[in-house]
Amino acid sequence: MFGLDNTAQYIDWWHEALPGSGEGFDHKGTLTSLTTTPTLTIGLSNYLNMTIGQTLGNRSMTWDSDTTTIHHRDEGTDSGFSNAVGGWLGDSKILFRYLIFNDGDGPGKRWFLGAGLVIPSKNTLTSDPFFLRKKEKTDHRHFSLSEGVYKGVLEMQFFMKKITNPIFMGGTLMAKLPLNKNEYGFKSARRYDLSLTMFSKKIPKLNASPSGSMIARHTTTAFWNGIEAPNSRSTVVTVGGGLLWNVARGGVSLNIQKPFFVDGAFSGIEGEVDQRVGAWQLSISYRKTLNYVIPWLDPLKGL
Repeated sequence: MFGLDNTAQYIDWWHEALPGSGEGFDHKGTLTSLTTTPTLTIGLSNYLNMTIGQTLGNRSMTWDSDTTTIHHRDEGTDSGFSNAVGGWLGDSKILFRYLIFNDGDGPGKRWFLGAGLVIPSKNTLTSDPFFLRKKEKTDHRHFSLSEGVYKGVLEMQFFMKKITNPIFMGGTLMAKLPLNKNEYGFKSARRYDLSLTMFSKKIPKLNASPSGSMIARHTTTAFWNGIEAPNSRSTVVTVGGGLLWNVARGGVSLNIQKPFFVDGAFSGIEGEVDQRVGAWQLSISYRKTLNYVIPWLDPLKGL
């Protein structure tokens, strides 16, 4: 199966002047992330499949002020900076899923267990943007396309298909766990996601199936050179809705989502200061089942 996940995220942020910075003005701007992730899922047996994916994209910040600061400016991850390697290549991921239980093509339950690896790109921060070792603060960047850290992935999926609404519902529990710190001294946070999804029957006037989703994400503390990174710990709940179209060449889904910060703060902000963050997300995904069997993986070979 071929997949293509496209996501646009827009964040409007503001925070008061940083204590001890010598700057007597508030900071405000936007952060826009545009990413696309092509994926390919290959059935290795009747019970085991493998998915490989590669993220590409750009994150860009605007600085909405006439003043200048060492902390922010108009910039993007497509270009490098004093403490960042620029480029369009994000993380790669390989994930194996094993089918534990399946009631078949009709109504019933499906249960998968998965494990995999996130392989970082070189497009990451190359030094601590918070200057936690008390070095003199200079121009720096706070964001990148990749965190530059290898991560293990653990996943469990459980879904149920029914005849009555909602005809499809279920959830995914996922953990992304850093395996080490990178060459620049950064160790990313552990991330835990609980995703719930449901679809209703197709509405004829729309020729589409409405959907609803909720994602609860908790990130633990990240570290630079063994020192806790400010505002790295957070809990965010994202709710959304969308539509799913089954077309001749596959399936297309459109979703609009709204994240809410339940605990913690925007990780790109330094220190404990008053802040305001507003965010929206738009995603468009495509799925196509490929009518091709790799000869040496054909489960019916020899029958």
